[in-house]
Amino acid sequence: MSYVLATTHNKVQWYEFKFDASIKEGDFILLDNLDLYEVPCFGDKETAKLAALALGLKTWRYVKI
Repeated sequence: MSYVLATTHNKVQWYEFKFDASIKEGDFILLDNLDLYEVPCFGDKETAKLAALALGLKTWRYVKI
């Protein structure tokens, strides 16, 4: 399992940064926002899978929010 850093607000923000000895506060790039008010959330992986298949997606990733 892998982890990424994001905010925990209803508008989730994803960050890009280099994680090494030179890391400094504020040294990041905001990649994008995910508005949880705009996207459907599913109670389990099986329901999410059914939605992905109905949409015709060939690949997808489960993200627990």
